[in-house]
Amino acid sequence: MIGTTFMVLVMMFLSTSVFLWTLSQNTTYNEAVRARNQEDADRYNENVVALSGNYSVNEVTDEVTVNVVLKNVGSVTVQVINLWVLDSVNRGYTNKSLNLNMKSGDVLNLVGSSWLKVTILGAKENHTFTSWFVTARGNTIPLEKELGVIIAQLAQGIGSISMTFATFRYYELPGNPPANPPPLGTDIGSPKYNFTMPSNKWIVFGVELTNLDESREDITLYEKSCIWLLSPPDSAGAIKGDTWYITRVVGNKLSSFTPQVLKYGSRTMVYFGVCYGKSIANSITAVNILLFGKRGSTDYGQNLPFVAMNVN
Repeated sequence: MIGTTFMVLVMMFLSTSVFLWTLSQNTTYNEAVRARNQEDADRYNENVVALSGNYSVNEVTDEVTVNVVLKNVGSVTVQVINLWVLDSVNRGYTNKSLNLNMKSGDVLNLVGSSWLKVTILGAKENHTFTSWFVTARGNTIPLEKELGVIIAQLAQGIGSISMTFATFRYYELPGNPPANPPPLGTDIGSPKYNFTMPSNKWIVFGVELTNLDESREDITLYEKSCIWLLSPPDSAGAIKGDTWYITRVVGNKLSSFTPQVLKYGSRTMVYFGVCYGKSIANSITAVNILLFGKRGSTDYGQNLPFVAMNVN
């Protein structure tokens, strides 16, 4: 009887121990699965983009500098731990360890940064390079040459600000010149995308501008910036012109002017007015967009001469 009781107690103890061990192992397994699933979710949610990519090469030291802007557009914090750079011409490659921690929404401007300088023997300025970043979770971030070499070279030739020709427009505002121009708060109405305008209406021009400056600094336009419509000489040799100074439009309504900032790489609609063609009626005119302001802390000036208008 005692032996039977003892045997039953031993069996109960062993059964309880096996059950508790099984429960513990199952809990450990479930926690490991949840942790792995969370790791996978975090890895899938990583979304860092490498924009405005470009390369500069010191052919004497074989050093390649990667110029890039990193932006974390995902919902999780990302640690960038490595950079790989491949010279596609001589097939030379190298990598560089990094420790860049980026919270959601962070932007890192690494243009000209010594952090992103690597050595590839035989690297030349005219070589083609490919590079990508690696995160601690194992994702790769390819370098995107967002603005492209052709645009960068174009900016060197014509200036740092480009105009989107297809979006050039003007607005006819209420009132008849030469009476007082429409006051602040006036709705400018709907845009007209053509190149014939009346001379007897108050006009506001809209121009979409993009800052492509190689320094990637913002450009600020001041109140001297203007659009100048200039007619060819008449029979007496006289050249006539009218001027529309830069203005602000907020919520499609005229607003008091404050310096207009052109962020690097972003398209910005800039408005000029209010004026009318009092001196250039019945003529075809050259539209000169005269821009003056600051690039960083230094003066900046540029003329965009690409539009012609017929003034009725």
